[in-house]
Amino acid sequence: MVSQSQLRIFFALWPDAATRARLAAIAARIPLARPARRVPDYNLHLTLHFVGNVNPADADCMRRQARAVGGTAFELAIDSSGQFDRARVGWLGPERMPDALLNLHRELGLKLRTCGYQAEKRAYSPHVSVVRKLNRTVEAVAFDPLLWKVDNFVLVESRAVETGVRYQVVESYPLS
Repeated sequence: MVSQSQLRIFFALWPDAATRARLAAIAARIPLARPARRVPDYNLHLTLHFVGNVNPADADCMRRQARAVGGTAFELAIDSSGQFDRARVGWLGPERMPDALLNLHRELGLKLRTCGYQAEKRAYSPHVSVVRKLNRTVEAVAFDPLLWKVDNFVLVESRAVETGVRYQVVESYPLS
């Protein structure tokens, strides 16, 4: 549980309305059985760095560092689907990671270290989580590649609501 003095945050790529609608339409084709559930359309995103619970001063430090990230806009092809069995998550993602995404992930992680953040040790695996609580293996979904024009990244706060969580963009950072 997040205390009143802490924020639960992460940095992400946040899709525009058309990209979000297309992601949701592809995700809707994944067959589900209880207790599996789709991630609400309004929460769809691709995580760059999950920070977790931080105090407001550390969050402010991270915001300042994110503003100093230099990155270039790029196109991300979402052309693959799969699942993480252990996490019980179904996802959509890129077959190949663009260099610009890898560089953005790396530079942001290095900048956030100055605020006490420690990135995960496992290799970065960019994906959009579209299903949670999968209880069985699902077949990969065939779909035409979705080309996502990425020209910014965002800081997101995770807020508890009656139905689970709702993600709210706190700040956006442009890519040139």
